[in-house]
Amino acid sequence: MDSIYDRYGGQPFWERILDVFYTKNLAEPTLQGFFIGKDVERAKAMNRSLLAAALRPEGEHFPVSIKRTHRNMDISDAQFGKFAENLISTLGENNVTKPDIAEIVEVIQSFKDDVVRAG
Repeated sequence: MDSIYDRYGGQPFWERILDVFYTKNLAEPTLQGFFIGKDVERAKAMNRSLLAAALRPEGEHFPVSIKRTHRNMDISDAQFGKFAENLISTLGENNVTKPDIAEIVEVIQSFKDDVVRAG
């Protein structure tokens, strides 16, 4: 059985998704501050690894602590929601099916408690 990660073309597809996704995040006033002075290419690479690990049954263990990475960022519930909204729209614009989007959102939501720190 193919994984969501591989179903859409593997790494090249997800690289394109993350390029569009980060363009949206950098344009979003409530999110762009998180990227000032940060290596966005590194963030994309980390997220690509996270997606590969999370969306493949045989996915490798993700080596970076999500909680540790986000601990001093004071990300609010609303900001996390906007991040997820940008991902959902990017996936839809790139012909990812609704059932697959729902599964990806479930994975993203599983990290919410490790990411959100502010009200």
